Amino acid sequence: MWFKCKICNDIKGPFFNNTIDDTRKYLGQCFICQSKTYDLADNLNVYRNYQKWTVQETPGSVPPGRVPRQKEVFILNDLVDSARPGDEVEITGIFMNRFEYGANVKHGFPVFSTTIEANNVVRFGDEQVIELTDEDKK
Repeated sequence: MWFKCKICNDIKGPFFNNTIDDTRKYLGQCFICQSKTYDLADNLNVYRNYQKWTVQETPGSVPPGRVPRQKEVFILNDLVDSARPGDEVEITGIFMNRFEYGANVKHGFPVFSTTIEANNVVRFGDEQVIELTDEDKK
């Protein structure tokens, strides 16, 4: 994301975050006019399809007395809408940590949350059945 100072039109960026709120925490003051007011520089930003899923363990696979764990997954571009709520999925992706600015201020020490950026999503039950012909077998 790119931002433009409202006072002097200085450009600040790029910031590689998924939400404007995450980015605004790190903008600080403008180097030129010391202002703290910014607008999005729409002509410089690149937008893409994006979803944030929360996936959790299948309740049947969790031992009795334990709550299923959950994790946030960022789904980008052509993987958006590849599954619906309640579908069982297998996700391949990049395990990332994100600095939590608000929790850092609250607790007084660095706090990181972990997320997954998906590279591939496979829904269970969508396996394609391929029948081999006699010619393929030869």
